[in-house]
Amino acid sequence: MTKFKRKTQKATAILSADWHIRPDTPVCRQDNFFAAMEKKIDFILDLSKEHDCPILIAGDLGHKAQWPNWLLEWAIHKFKGHDIICIPGQHDLPNHRLDLFEKSGLGVLTAAKAIKTIGLNDFTHNYKNSTIEIAAFPYGKEIKEFYGERKKEINWPLIAMTHQMVIDDKRLWPDQEAPEGHSLLKKFPEYQIILSGDNHQAFTVEHEGRHLVNPGSLMRSTAAQEDHKPRVYLWYADTNDIEAVYLPIEQGVISRTHIDIAKERENRNEAFITRVNSDTEVELSFETNLERYFQKYRTKKEVVEKTWEAVK
Repeated sequence: MTKFKRKTQKATAILSADWHIRPDTPVCRQDNFFAAMEKKIDFILDLSKEHDCPILIAGDLGHKAQWPNWLLEWAIHKFKGHDIICIPGQHDLPNHRLDLFEKSGLGVLTAAKAIKTIGLNDFTHNYKNSTIEIAAFPYGKEIKEFYGERKKEINWPLIAMTHQMVIDDKRLWPDQEAPEGHSLLKKFPEYQIILSGDNHQAFTVEHEGRHLVNPGSLMRSTAAQEDHKPRVYLWYADTNDIEAVYLPIEQGVISRTHIDIAKERENRNEAFITRVNSDTEVELSFETNLERYFQKYRTKKEVVEKTWEAVK
């Protein structure tokens, strides 16, 4: 259960994921999407100042690996002076490859010291003289046990950040293969908090006083997310409590017109439409289907890389 703290108490960190910063407007949105996105980001930055704590982002800071120059400049000015710690998600990486990180927009922001990206080389990151320690698992690196004798040395909070599909207690599609939150907490008892990204639905799971936090997406970018309530979580390390903080949203800005037109044009069957609407946006479904195919069927690495090059 999510616990609530007194507003006067300072949080240890802000937990978030899947910001998907982008220069364009999703087909379902009828408002000024960029202004709405900036409003939420400013809200989180102000919250970080209020609590004097870092912002942790569990992957997919950006919607695409490459950012236009003006958006990079905007983000550098926006983020500099704030304590933002990220791991890369697949959307952050060219061809979904971690070794191409330096060629990404996330790489530019890191080089400009607007953000700090972890998990590229080192397994863990000590934050401010080990007030907390973060085990980082970017896209392509599944969460694992904290290593060897170092586990015995830890007498401060240990948090895992992972960008992999984690689910609560229900699958997003019938044949989905993904670990459940409870199973990860039971398997890795050394982590007080597991912060996961990739699943755009928000949920938390608790086991023996420890939490898996999946904050969900920052923005409502598909018609299926009309009822989604974007949020971040405040984490209080002394008691390992978490508190949901809901972000400002406007009602009536989500449209389903594009879906209705697509139904008529393509004459999709009802089962397929239901799956698309509950899964991801129409414009992203091809990439999602490729991801599922590569996960389900063994495919040569060079074939996967060439495929992503062609798609991008």
